[in-house]
Amino acid sequence: MKCTLVLVLALVLADSIAAHEAPTHKHAQLIPIPAYRKPYGEAGAQASRQAAKAFLAALSETTGKRLMFALNAPERAGWSNLPAGIVDRTGIAVAELSDEQRGLLFDFLASSLSEEGYGRVMDIMAAEAFLSSDRRARRLQWDPQNYWISFYGTPSADLPWGWQYGGHHLVLNMSVANNKVETLSPSFVGTEPAVFSLNGVDYASMVDMHQAGYAVYSALDAEQRAEADAERVPRDVQTGPGKDGVIPPVIGIRASKLRNEQKALLLTAIQKWVAIQPSENAAPRMAQIESELNQTHFAWIGENTSNTPAYMRIQGPTLIIELLSTGGNVGENASGKGHYHSIYRNPSMEYGG
Repeated sequence: MKCTLVLVLALVLADSIAAHEAPTHKHAQLIPIPAYRKPYGEAGAQASRQAAKAFLAALSETTGKRLMFALNAPERAGWSNLPAGIVDRTGIAVAELSDEQRGLLFDFLASSLSEEGYGRVMDIMAAEAFLSSDRRARRLQWDPQNYWISFYGTPSADLPWGWQYGGHHLVLNMSVANNKVETLSPSFVGTEPAVFSLNGVDYASMVDMHQAGYAVYSALDAEQRAEADAERVPRDVQTGPGKDGVIPPVIGIRASKLRNEQKALLLTAIQKWVAIQPSENAAPRMAQIESELNQTHFAWIGENTSNTPAYMRIQGPTLIIELLSTGGNVGENASGKGHYHSIYRNPSMEYGG
């Protein structure tokens, strides 16, 4: 893992890296982002479409064109979890929006995600604000204003469309068809730091995901643990950015070998990622995963402490979840405070299929 961190820093220092300019706009306080609310009713495709139209109507024609892409535009698969100082993004940055437009953007996210999912966004952006005081922040462009929104296809009740919101440690790809949320695949959720305080607010981002995975492992007997052993903590998740269509070799214990109470714990761990979506898709998605559970494998290595190396993979016919606790930090001010990467995929429904 130290090699990975050194490589990232070396890339940052290279003169050839194309970086975004630091935001210069003066705005009202961004972090914490606005509290979750439902301006268009229960979150889902219909509320999302209404919120998207309100947000897009508040943009100038020139600005609006910069975040609208064809449904299958190649830019959609060009996402990254790396900082803005290393990888350029498409769409419109939070930094470029007025306070009113920002409010409409967060109304859109709240209308598109569950309250739990919106909370993940809130925590990750707060972690970015924490990193913004680190001495590397200017070079890496660690700043909560460096998150981008883009749309693929036109928000419609009849035609398929999608959206992407992301930046450092966050990429959400949602697809909508027939006025229903289809999938949130692929999506990346991570954080650095994980356990911290900012402006008097305490955060423990993704620690619950780590603990849910460890709860499955700790419920296994010795023979099951031996079979579930992931053997090593990889340098990064295996199906992250640039890995669309990659299906890693199956590892771990098959869920058909688990007792009912162990299967329940596994479903609880899976739900941590699925529940980022609104219930109109999260509920049927969990039902599908449960129907395929006996064909699903669970692998784990590591402890239950957020700042130690650990890795989990849950893999089934239509599911890949990876969780990596790096056990190290890039930001000096985040040292000892945890660092996570995770990925959620439905290989049969990437970007809506």
